[in-house]
Amino acid sequence: MKRLSNWSIVFAVIGILSFSCSLAFSKASELLMISGFGALLIGLLCSLGAMYKNERGMSKFLAVAAFFLFSFILVWNEPFQIVRLLTWMKN
Repeated sequence: MKRLSNWSIVFAVIGILSFSCSLAFSKASELLMISGFGALLIGLLCSLGAMYKNERGMSKFLAVAAFFLFSFILVWNEPFQIVRLLTWMKN
């Protein structure tokens, strides 16, 4: 594994933990959700960079799968949450 693959895994784990904590703690839900989404997005970008550089291993696909899986789960359970999340990121 190379550097970008490692960073994509680190950001994917941080994003997954933030998303999981946002469901458990209702007071800091928005901040944890936006940080989780941002970390997953950074992990996705690192993973795409690793794919572009043709790094070895299959771990570079973990961040991509986590990003789309958690985005799907978020839209499936709370459809308007993603609109609120993207509006909050824009401002």
